[in-house]
Amino acid sequence: MKKLIIILLIIAFQPSFSQNENKSEFEIIGKWKSEDDTGFGYFTFKKDGSTIIETQDRILGGENFEQNGMKFSLEYKIVSEKKPIELDLTFTELKSGRKLVWPCIIKFNNRNEILLARGTNGKRPDNFITSDYAIFKRIE
Repeated sequence: MKKLIIILLIIAFQPSFSQNENKSEFEIIGKWKSEDDTGFGYFTFKKDGSTIIETQDRILGGENFEQNGMKFSLEYKIVSEKKPIELDLTFTELKSGRKLVWPCIIKFNNRNEILLARGTNGKRPDNFITSDYAIFKRIE
């Protein structure tokens, strides 16, 4: 009887163990690169919740960066329980505290490749079929 209870407990908790393994498999922390015929760009997602966006001619992000004489921070937040996964990029003007949120969605193709679609006019895209998206590959 004890063996049967132990087996049932193992079976009952097995799905939760595999879900945790899947979540850790798709870790966003790191540096990601996208490149197409229009150029290239990078996202660096840090453990502290800050992110940096780099393009061919600009660097935005981190805890404290300057743009047009004003100081900002750039942070990200992921809601992995939603489908598609939600990613919010929040620019905060440090002096006033005013925030601008870019609502995005992401999809992990595998551990080292994501699709990222950014919303427009404050609206989050619903899917990757009708949205413009970029493919990012992990480089660090």
